[in-house]
Amino acid sequence: LAAQVIALKNVRLIDGTGSRAIENATLVLTGGKIRNVGPASRIKMPGEAEVVDLTGKTVMPGIINLHGHVGMVKGLSQDMANYTRENAEAQLKTYAMYGVTTTTSMGTDAEVILDIRDEQRRGKVNGARVFTALQGFTTVGGYPTHAPGVKGVAQEAATAAQARAWVNRLADKGADVVKMWVDDHHETFEKLPPSIYSAIIEQAHKRGLLAFAHLYELTDAKDLVNAGLDIIAHSIRDAEVDDQLIAAMKKNQVTYVATLSREQSTFVYADSPAWLDDAFFRKGVDDATVQAVKTTLKAKQAQDPEREINIRGLDIAMKNLKKLTDAGVRIGFGSDTGPPARFSGYFEHWEMELMVKSGLTPAQVITAASKTSAEALGIGKDFGTLEKGKAADLIVLNSNPLDNILNTRDIHSVYLAGRNFE
Repeated sequence: LAAQVIALKNVRLIDGTGSRAIENATLVLTGGKIRNVGPASRIKMPGEAEVVDLTGKTVMPGIINLHGHVGMVKGLSQDMANYTRENAEAQLKTYAMYGVTTTTSMGTDAEVILDIRDEQRRGKVNGARVFTALQGFTTVGGYPTHAPGVKGVAQEAATAAQARAWVNRLADKGADVVKMWVDDHHETFEKLPPSIYSAIIEQAHKRGLLAFAHLYELTDAKDLVNAGLDIIAHSIRDAEVDDQLIAAMKKNQVTYVATLSREQSTFVYADSPAWLDDAFFRKGVDDATVQAVKTTLKAKQAQDPEREINIRGLDIAMKNLKKLTDAGVRIGFGSDTGPPARFSGYFEHWEMELMVKSGLTPAQVITAASKTSAEALGIGKDFGTLEKGKAADLIVLNSNPLDNILNTRDIHSVYLAGRNFE
């Protein structure tokens, strides 16, 4: 049976490379990949193609989320009892519905995620493609073992030798990346020490795995970068980044992921944000969850003793993102969606908005969420940009996001592995 051929014609093409958009472009899709792409004048339309006229539409790459979590949450409840194949697949479908065509799942996974991922790689792509860290690392009794459902999932490493053995175990099981938490949460937990996280990073690299770190403080960021870290998975929120860190990140080609929406989500619900009633938000969230956010979570955040610290942290995070971008540090894209009230799909679009509010251009944000994130994850040969031979993961928009980043929400359709995802 010949593979179906689909031709998308008369589009404005944002290919994710950072180059200027191409007007009146054509994309030819077959076998899950892009067979041909470029200005219509240069593309020979295959006779067997199903032609889709998208006059007035803009096509951009599917969003790649370098920091997500899958499977553990239902409504506002976080527990490993929720982690079923059905729940994980439903969340991956939600991501895809919003144009997030690839996500990571960072350190709170059950092993059924490996079955889903392996089936995807054999061609059964029914939701966002997933890359997993399986279970992340912290110190004994460390952050975030207090969070619901995390105790017993996060690996509490007591020694460097133990950590190396556990990295080997993850690699043997088939983890894609390694995640660690290096955070004392405002001096309320013991922090994963350099002797252990250096061993984790070194062993991850020996096993061919990238090392990601959750962190908060500038000093930890410097030490982790010098230890060989690949991806900083959250903003630095305690201080302004300095030239020493910038030079080390550029030298080591470390990718920075800001997760600004994660920071704002720690306090925004106290103010009843208007988007809780926005149709684009509501299409991915059930009514009972929205009601719980408007009542229970609103009250909890209004009384949160860390509220002012969190507000200040977001402000520092936004300034640091702009400074690092201007300095030429590699900026990836991630949202830390998946935990309670960090809504998969919608938050990725909110993350883009916050990145633009930090001073980045829409073009810079789109490149971060496509090309740079694919390269950071080591999959740039096959994903991230809309070029010949690469995966046909893309979003068709009714309006141009280069004019206004909010237009990424004006979704006409999503194509995943070359098929219209419905």
